Amino acid sequence: MEDGLIVDTNVLIDLLRENGYAVSCIKKLEDEAELAISAVNAFELYRGACKSQNREKNLASVKRLLNSQYILNADEDLMGVAGKITARLERGWNLPDIRDMLIAPIALVNGSGVSTNNARHVNRVPHLRAVGS
Repeated sequence: MEDGLIVDTNVLIDLLRENGYAVSCIKKLEDEAELAISAVNAFELYRGACKSQNREKNLASVKRLLNSQYILNADEDLMGVAGKITARLERGWNLPDIRDMLIAPIALVNGSGVSTNNARHVNRVPHLRAVGS
């Protein structure tokens, strides 16, 4: 996927909450890039829905959202890239959350950036483009 963007979980949560700013940002980004979700984002959304007080309602919302998006999966090669990136960042004590380290190689291998509300995590990964939402 060239000129693509993986929509990060924090942005997806804002979309699920129907945050007007997030909705307008995503609509704008859709005109500029091909948007996708990583398998890690799907995991994070399901995890959050399962932990919530409105479990069934939130699970249904997550399923609707995921069914409307292109999901990029991870494989052994991607996990190898994740291991290399993580090892390099650990040497500098600059390691973001491990889930971000799993999303990063999916974006890199697919030629995508990451649309996020937390660009400082993404900016730690060399050659990974962050787009603020």
